[in-house]
Formats: sequence, C-alpha cells, structure tokens
Amino acid sequence: MEKTLNRLKDFFAEYPQYIYLIIGIVFLVLFIGTLKNKNWAIDPANSTQKFNYEIFGHKAFRIFIGIIYLLGTIAGFGGFFLYLN
Repeated sequence: MEKTLNRLKDFFAEYPQYIYLIIGIVFLVLFIGTLKNKNWAIDPANSTQKFNYEIFGHKAFRIFIGIIYLLGTIAGFGGFFLYLN
C-alpha cells in the first residue's frame, strides 16, 4: 500500500494539474446529483448547513448548493486547463 501511495505522490508531484481535474470531476458529480435532486448531494453535512436548510427550505438550499457545486466545477476544470499552458 505504501508503494502505491508513493507512486501516486510522485505522479501528482510531476503532474499537479490532474489534482484540479479530479476536483472538477468530484464537483461535477455533486452538481449533477443536485440537479437530479438526489439526497446524497443535497443533505446538509453539519449544523450550520442544517440550520440554513431549516430556515430557507429544501428548494432554496438546493439552488444555493447547486451554485456552489457549479463554481467548484468551473474552478476545478479552469485550474486544470490553465495549468496545462
């Protein structure tokens, strides 16, 4: 296991732009889950999110989280493409 982790560490040290690509893919999956109204993408994770969920309701919280996920997707893919140049 340690050998595999060292190989991954060396790969990401040599090609750091792929970290941005992974971040963009994760946020894209979460954004698609939010568009499809999946609970695993929308459920509040901590007490602050639960508080906001209770105050604003499901629809407003879903829209807000969707915007955050969209910005994360754009930033991840943008960082990947900017780092390539």
